[in-house]
Amino acid sequence: MGCDGGRRGGSVPCRCAFRASAVRLVLAGQRRGGGAGALAFVGDRHAGRGWRGPDGAALVSHVAGFTAPGDGRRLTVTVTLPAAEAEGALAVIRRPLTLALAVLGAALMAAQVLAVRAGLVDLTYFARAVAAVRDGRAKALPRARAAELEPLSDELNRLITANAAQLERARAHAGDLAHALKTPLAVLANRAGPEDAALIDRMDRIIRWHLKRARAAAAGLDPSAHVALAPVLEDVALVLTPEARRRGVALQVAATGAPDFRGDAEDLAEILGALAENAVKWARTSVRLAAEPCPDGVEITIIDDGPGIPEADRARILARGARLDETMPGHGLGLSIAADRIAAYGGRLILAEAEGGGLAITVTLPARA
Repeated sequence: MGCDGGRRGGSVPCRCAFRASAVRLVLAGQRRGGGAGALAFVGDRHAGRGWRGPDGAALVSHVAGFTAPGDGRRLTVTVTLPAAEAEGALAVIRRPLTLALAVLGAALMAAQVLAVRAGLVDLTYFARAVAAVRDGRAKALPRARAAELEPLSDELNRLITANAAQLERARAHAGDLAHALKTPLAVLANRAGPEDAALIDRMDRIIRWHLKRARAAAAGLDPSAHVALAPVLEDVALVLTPEARRRGVALQVAATGAPDFRGDAEDLAEILGALAENAVKWARTSVRLAAEPCPDGVEITIIDDGPGIPEADRARILARGARLDETMPGHGLGLSIAADRIAAYGGRLILAEAEGGGLAITVTLPARA
């Protein structure tokens, strides 16, 4: 078929120049007997790019094969289109399609983020409520805002109630034990002779030590207890002032801005008193007591300018009854009791050498948020 629509024989290609934005071909033949018969389509293939028109312009082409009716001859039809026009048509479609898909993707992503955040709001609220109970700012969890979290909230409140009851039983048991042992020990002290006084005194110290450990363990379970640290530190310094003056030791206290200690006030006084008393006992001229917030709660430092403790003996000195110098007064229980109480609160006790000599004690304890 030529460019003018006439039939061409053979396989000689048409050399005429043309430009068309679209081409549609309808091929038909005559059936024998006068009826019209349609060409049978036998398949097609895309010839792709690489073709050139008469003016050298790039073409895109499509090749389709047909079978002529009647004689069964195979016809091949090739349709070409200037590549520039094809690219222009695709660009017209591609730009808005790309923009629409980008907007749709961004909208879907934003919707997903909002959905996740909306789902996590209740969990965030629940986590804050648990933190409030842990820090002692609340006694129980409030009612969950999401129905799915109500069973968990109820079970946690039951657990909190059970722990509180267990804590009260532990405290009551420690108190009952103290009263139960106090009377028999007093009777023994009255009946014993002078030669047994040291043994009675040792029994009393051991009983008091175990009772303090039991009370410290029970107090460490109460998340609602808290006390201002600075006044306790100042009270400890005030109690030790007469002994410090007698020994010519200057006491310094720096606790401004220290957070509240999350625990029992008596336990805090016992810890600070034991450590500060030990520092005053060994100091030559000065003892410094300081407290400041830290990432783990509150950090308390007690520094003296005494002889210090050799590194090899620092772990042993915390054992119950351990004493490095038998000539100094005391029973060797103060540091051990302080270490036990610090451990009961999940804190840390570090012994190190102070700058310029002496002992630097660093205590880390939980603080109220």
